[in-house]
Amino acid sequence: MNQMLPEDPSREIDRTRTLMAIVLCVLLYVGYTEYMRAKYPDYMKSRETQGETAPAGGPASGQVAATQPAGAVKSIDPSQLVFETDDFKVTLDQTRSAIASVRLKKFSDRLGEGGQPVEVLDSPLVVQGVAGVTSGNNPQIQSGVWSANRSGDKVTFSREDGNWRLEQEFEQRPDNYNIAARIRFTNISAQPQSLTGGTLLSQTISTTVAGASSLLPGSPTEKPRIVAHVRDSDEFVFTEKFCSDGGSKELSANNQEVRFIGFDRHYFLAAFMPATTKTNLATWVGGEQPASKTHCPVSILLKQDFGAVNPGATVSMELDGFIGPKVSEYMKKRSVYLPDTLDRGWFDALAEPLLLAIKGFESVLKNYGLAIILLTVLLKVLFYPLTKKAAESAHKMKKFNPEMQRIRERYKDDPRTQQQEVMRFMAAHKLNPMQGCLPILPQIPVFLAFYRVLSSAIELRHAPFFGWIQDLSVADPYFVTPLLLGGGMFLQQKLTPMAGMDKTQEKVMLAMPLVFTVMMLTLPAGMVLYMLANTVMSIAQQQWLNRKLTRELA
Repeated sequence: MNQMLPEDPSREIDRTRTLMAIVLCVLLYVGYTEYMRAKYPDYMKSRETQGETAPAGGPASGQVAATQPAGAVKSIDPSQLVFETDDFKVTLDQTRSAIASVRLKKFSDRLGEGGQPVEVLDSPLVVQGVAGVTSGNNPQIQSGVWSANRSGDKVTFSREDGNWRLEQEFEQRPDNYNIAARIRFTNISAQPQSLTGGTLLSQTISTTVAGASSLLPGSPTEKPRIVAHVRDSDEFVFTEKFCSDGGSKELSANNQEVRFIGFDRHYFLAAFMPATTKTNLATWVGGEQPASKTHCPVSILLKQDFGAVNPGATVSMELDGFIGPKVSEYMKKRSVYLPDTLDRGWFDALAEPLLLAIKGFESVLKNYGLAIILLTVLLKVLFYPLTKKAAESAHKMKKFNPEMQRIRERYKDDPRTQQQEVMRFMAAHKLNPMQGCLPILPQIPVFLAFYRVLSSAIELRHAPFFGWIQDLSVADPYFVTPLLLGGGMFLQQKLTPMAGMDKTQEKVMLAMPLVFTVMMLTLPAGMVLYMLANTVMSIAQQQWLNRKLTRELA
């Protein structure tokens, strides 16, 4: 018999090590799989469907579309997340499917040297598709799970959510400040699925712009707002009060036409116009950080009922976007309703021609302050016939005032008879004290329209006049023009005949310059310049008419 050799101890050690390595590999695989399953719930399901392919034209009923594993998030180089034109530079954020930044190259964030292209957004503007929206459900922002792909001027972010593959496609278009967004929902299950899908817009807005509510001169009047426009409804405007109230708010009834939604920063606008006419709208406060005195996270949800979607089928929501300066001609290219955000109220019919005239004069004079003065002169010439009638009435009142005073003295103990006799005397001599108001009445709507234009027109933002006035959209930093206006109005009052007024009325009229001076201290310098030019022209006209009428009525 052959003698059996003793087994080599080293071989036993090798077998033990091999067995341990196998067990360790199994444990690592199971642990990794469970980790991926917890982090990405659709990971295993996506892997199981990886080998199933659909025929051309999409999968038939009962088949499942092949999809990229959710765990395999595809990133692209940051340089591929940038759109840039002569007008703006747009930077996208893959981690949240968001527009991270929009900088306008033709607008500076401050006066003078050292200014940078103005940033339209207060924080990244999230634009995400949401599947399975239910009433009262406030979707949460999904971060860190978006794959990205770029093709030409289009960047697409995608991920899987249950039975749906979601895609957000951003496209930079050649028109001014135009960014389009398409939200696509693809049914990746083997059964038809009902879908109420939505587009979620979310941004943490700054509720306090430096100096926005300050009474100090030179402070901007900007105030951010949330805007939405629904057919047959007024423009909905929310400010920080909406943020402090908290909660959610339905803005429209079911299946209404939403014309635009977005965020308004006074001179700049980020708005999207849905292509569909059957949408619902909701907004609420809430986001990645709690609301505070200075910041408010606000979300806007545009939702639509798509009904049943077959396996492999895709439905979409399309939004045409405008992110840029509130220049009327630019906004009208995107939507005829966007200029409503200029918020000129009842006087829009006057405000638009006034702005066009100012811009036309500026194109020749190369100075918006001079353009305002020239327009004021032309308006005074236009209203001259009314000014002349008022001056003629005032001089006639002054001429016959001694006789009216005698009538008042004669019937001082009988006020009723006194009033009747005075009215009879005025009718006999064709005197009408109300004609003195003729030049004022048409100037009131013009004044209010001017105020709207100079407070909202981006053309006046950072527009210099001369010397210390380097921005016509904010108040005179040294109060020079308001004080000159007050002095000019006082002089005008002294030169205007006050026949027929008692002492109390005269004192009230003389106090008006002081009231207007206080009012003008914090108004835009362009507004004060208009009032000052108007007052100077009025004094000149009054002096000329006084001399002319004194000779004629002597």
